[in-house]
Amino acid sequence: MTAIELDDLIDELEDALAEGRRVPFSGRLMVDEERILDIIDRMRVAIPEEHKRARRIVQEQERLIAEAQARVQQVLEERGLLEAVEHERARLLQQAEHEAALVRAGADDYARQVLEELDTRLAKLVASVRNGLSALAGGDASGKGDDERSP
Repeated sequence: MTAIELDDLIDELEDALAEGRRVPFSGRLMVDEERILDIIDRMRVAIPEEHKRARRIVQEQERLIAEAQARVQQVLEERGLLEAVEHERARLLQQAEHEAALVRAGADDYARQVLEELDTRLAKLVASVRNGLSALAGGDASGKGDDERSP
């Protein structure tokens, strides 16, 4: 049946009610029960399957919308979490780079200090070697050789 037939059944129902008799002093209406029930049964049959499917589709859409909203909320929560994780990662990376720069600077200072101490020791050692060479060169000139050292 179509929507037009459904409208006809509604009109028929109204006619059946209009044909009913009023009960005096009560405001109630006496109607042909069988006729009313028959019209209602035909109305149920007249409701197109499309209306039933449309109702199921609307219910499915509502379910899908609820699921989508839940997923959006989850994604937003995850995104907030991911943003926090990314922020923390960037902070840790920056801190590690800063600490690495400090370690490099400390290593450079230590290497400089060791090399300066080595330079000082080597300068003293070179001075001692030169003094020794000078002393030996001065001792050869005085005629004292290796035989003076022997007993």
